Amino acid sequence: MTPASENSEVSVEIWLWDNADYVGEADHLFTLLNDEELARRDRQFSRQKGTFWAISRARVRERLASITGKTAVDLQFEENEYGKLRLPGANLHFSLSHEGSWTALAICEQAEIGLDLEAVKPLSREEMDWPLSPVERQHLSEVASEDIPQAFFRYWTLKEAFIKGLGLGVSFPLEDFDMTPFGEAPGLLRVHGDPEAAKNWVFEAHEIRPGLRFAVGVKSGGKELKLAYHAKT
Repeated sequence: MTPASENSEVSVEIWLWDNADYVGEADHLFTLLNDEELARRDRQFSRQKGTFWAISRARVRERLASITGKTAVDLQFEENEYGKLRLPGANLHFSLSHEGSWTALAICEQAEIGLDLEAVKPLSREEMDWPLSPVERQHLSEVASEDIPQAFFRYWTLKEAFIKGLGLGVSFPLEDFDMTPFGEAPGLLRVHGDPEAAKNWVFEAHEIRPGLRFAVGVKSGGKELKLAYHAKT
């Protein structure tokens, strides 16, 4: 990982890859998975989805192994009741997200982190309203019609990144916090019961490739966010 100034910034490494590019290596990659992961691969609703999920998990293992100094096959994950993964004994925070054949992985050694990846697609207004808070719905109603898909998925990825960073998933009510409006720097406006949250969390959000939006949230304690992006490795 890239060293970060202890006093001024939090460093985050982001990897993005298309699992379809690694199908030719699948047999080898599957040897890095444990029995539970192989069973999860086989439970997916299609063989292709299972293959992409398993390739993704194996590549996450490889990346984390390169940082921790352990072998990929020996890594032992723990998963909380909301699906957040951690490596016991490792001073490491990470989050991952899947969208179609794509995987994004964010790693930070200094702070809790959440990441989300979503394909931008047409939705009805009802579909867009349900995950948003009343304030966000009002802000979305003020966005130009041609910008609404990008604006909505900006909100959605930011909200997902935040609740994944908390480690609570959708058990944390989506109406209990507001993200900043489309066109402004990404951040929190309000979190119910936590008046300090807006100062303690920092965010980044953009279209990481055409039609694919990305957001990351880091509990930085007021420190600046320093991102490093990696393509295929």
